[in-house]
Amino acid sequence: MTDTDTAADRSLIAVDYISSCCNRVGAFNGTSDVHRYLKETAAKMTTAQPSNIFPDRYIKHVAYALDMVASNMFTSPPAAIAAVYLVTRFEFYFRVLSSKLNDDGTWVSPAKQQVAQSAIEDSRLNYSRISDVALAYKIMKFDQSQPVVQHFTVLDNALYPTPTLVIGQMTVADLGERIKFGRNAVGHGHWGDMSAEALFYGLMTSLVFYNEG
Repeated sequence: MTDTDTAADRSLIAVDYISSCCNRVGAFNGTSDVHRYLKETAAKMTTAQPSNIFPDRYIKHVAYALDMVASNMFTSPPAAIAAVYLVTRFEFYFRVLSSKLNDDGTWVSPAKQQVAQSAIEDSRLNYSRISDVALAYKIMKFDQSQPVVQHFTVLDNALYPTPTLVIGQMTVADLGERIKFGRNAVGHGHWGDMSAEALFYGLMTSLVFYNEG
């Protein structure tokens, strides 16, 4: 990786790292190259202009958390703390990227809601607000014209051709469900440490960052 790498180049690198190094929930099978990549991405985020997906001040916090992941072993306390912050951001990203949801989860318009209802079978689409990260992910993925959605689709097809068992009888069938699993585990206090997913969350954040426009 060099300073001349384009956003498209760095997106493909993130896809490769996720598929090869973070293909199983709670496991990392890679080298320090992933940490270096995230360190570079955090630095780029620090100097980037705020946007709809990474608003003012918000982007600084995400960059800081990303740097925490990049600077520490993925089983360390800093990585655990950063992982919790990063995983809570994705529902906001998916809502904004969907073009059908406002950032608070309400529908942009009744017409947008109807489009989603025609594409996805889920009674929750009748609600005035979507408050589920996995469902927001599915709504976002309906728009395959976006490069970031295309990358997510490639990863879903590679990692989850069939639902994958994560714990007990619980399975995940796409990246959105994987994120929901991790967020719920720490959000409800059942798990005190999701640091094993920290690099995955960092790479997913990078994909959003390099494809937000």
